[in-house]
Amino acid sequence: MRPLNRLWGVALLGWLSTFAHAQVQFQHVPDHPRLFASATRFIEVKNQSDSVSRQLRSYILQTAEQTLTSEQIVYPSTGFKFGPMRTVQGRILTLAMSYRLTGDQRFLNRARQELRQLADLPDWAPNHFLDVGEGSLAAGIGLDWLYAELTPDERDQIARSIVKNALLPSLDVSEGDGSWVDGDFNWTQVCHGGLTVGALAIAEREPELAKQIINRAIKNLPHAGAVYAPDGAYPEGPSYWSYGTTFHVLLIEALRSALGTSYGLEQFSGFLKTADFNLQMVGPSGLDFNYSDYHAETQNEPIMLWFARENHRPDLARQEVADVHALYRAAISNTKSSVHPNRHTPLELLWWEPSLVASSVTASSRHWTSQGVLPMAVMRSAWNDPMATFVALKGGTPNHSHAHMDVGSFVLEADGVRWALDLGTESYDKMRAAKLDLWSYAQTSNRWTTFRVGPEGHNILRFDGAYQDITGKGEVTTLPVKKGSMGNSVDLTSLYRNQVTHVQRGVTLNADRSVTIEDQWTTGNKPVDASWQWLTKAAISRTPNGLLLRQDGKSLALLIESPVGTTIDIEDVSVARNTQDSPNPGVSRIVVRLASPGNSTTKLAVQIIPGSVSGPAKPK
Repeated sequence: MRPLNRLWGVALLGWLSTFAHAQVQFQHVPDHPRLFASATRFIEVKNQSDSVSRQLRSYILQTAEQTLTSEQIVYPSTGFKFGPMRTVQGRILTLAMSYRLTGDQRFLNRARQELRQLADLPDWAPNHFLDVGEGSLAAGIGLDWLYAELTPDERDQIARSIVKNALLPSLDVSEGDGSWVDGDFNWTQVCHGGLTVGALAIAEREPELAKQIINRAIKNLPHAGAVYAPDGAYPEGPSYWSYGTTFHVLLIEALRSALGTSYGLEQFSGFLKTADFNLQMVGPSGLDFNYSDYHAETQNEPIMLWFARENHRPDLARQEVADVHALYRAAISNTKSSVHPNRHTPLELLWWEPSLVASSVTASSRHWTSQGVLPMAVMRSAWNDPMATFVALKGGTPNHSHAHMDVGSFVLEADGVRWALDLGTESYDKMRAAKLDLWSYAQTSNRWTTFRVGPEGHNILRFDGAYQDITGKGEVTTLPVKKGSMGNSVDLTSLYRNQVTHVQRGVTLNADRSVTIEDQWTTGNKPVDASWQWLTKAAISRTPNGLLLRQDGKSLALLIESPVGTTIDIEDVSVARNTQDSPNPGVSRIVVRLASPGNSTTKLAVQIIPGSVSGPAKPK
């Protein structure tokens, strides 16, 4: 377990004590289907007449029709089975749900084919246990939802495969050595979630083994649940938020449906607030604040309907309802949707609450600050305005799963353009090919030599070109409101403790939609060379007071207030630097450089003015 703030560490110890004593008992295991829905619940969703339910059913059935003619999945004989496992999971969910809705034998027969092929595999790639978690979820749902229609031999085959390929191999993975069993990262949620579904599907056959698997999940999930405290931010970024949080929800719902209780796994501090994190990460352009190992996926997000139901908040369902409509329209018109379908979309039919009336939706906060494992802040001038100004600031530490050396970094949008970029993740395959240690976050790890992962590829301060200190953490505080402004500061001192004695970054969104970034640092006995980085796809020209950025017919002025002797360089970073690096087409890096004498305090302020706020400054 990685070290947490003292407050959250105390809370975690309390949760661990509570859940260590929770013991699942199988006095009565409900009949199949019992996972996520009973036979009665399936009839209810079949008859729901609201527009969202109708569109979901239509989309699911259309997808099932397409799946009937899909080619057979090819599973690798060795190595990862991750992609095929996710594919078969989506197929089984869609086909089994469609059969429960219609009774159409074609869907049943293709689902049986997928289940038998999955069960025939000699293993589910236990060397990469995410694959096992995905496979266990697929087989468990398929067995449970289609139990009455499967032959006794088919039931035996699938159940044996769950035991042999998932449950028993999981017991070979030990606790306490950084594994997924008691980790604070997405693997913990995915593996325990998938395994629990498999265990509940075969609970009447193997009650003692099932109890062992489920009790271990309940005991250890607090490690992963602790990272949401207290405000819902997720350290691994939006991509892995979607992955880990989805399986966390699946675990909760599997327990509720089969055992009548969630054992409080939704009650971790910040967990039910984390849907706000998901909303806040999206800028007016529709792009995420793509920090950490972010993988661009314009997927719909089924769990947002679950969070909307749990919190009784229609605003949390707004974007997902729009995405469902987009998927539905594309399905009935046989066109390609701008939204990439999620393999868990069929479950939305079970989670959607028709009483959440869209007309009652209210806007979320325009200024959002989160503390805890990942302190961060988001400011925006308006919701539902594609031209709004949006700035998101990140604190935290490089020493966490999937983290980058990006503490103090930010992204910025205005007038419909993302002007300050985060480049997201680098290809894991490229990093492996370069023989890098992808998962070492040590100070000397060669992970940090990757442009998109290390300090070179982020909008941060640097001193003497040094790496950020991986033992440091940037804490975020809220600035006082002045004349309608909103802002936050992040204390970066511990990240640069070997170069300066104090450093603070402040970001303010002003009432006129301009932004101010103020950085201030104090040196010790030695002078330092400081640099300030900003990555952008804009065309850049110089002005008497700084720079002018132009992109997509819009402009943004950067007015730079700094000491005499400051230089501004514009560097082309579009070409891959090393074997592990991908090209970054069209990307430049602005670098402001200045020297700070020993025992001095230096201030660098940048005023950021969208062209729509005042006319564009003329290039020098």
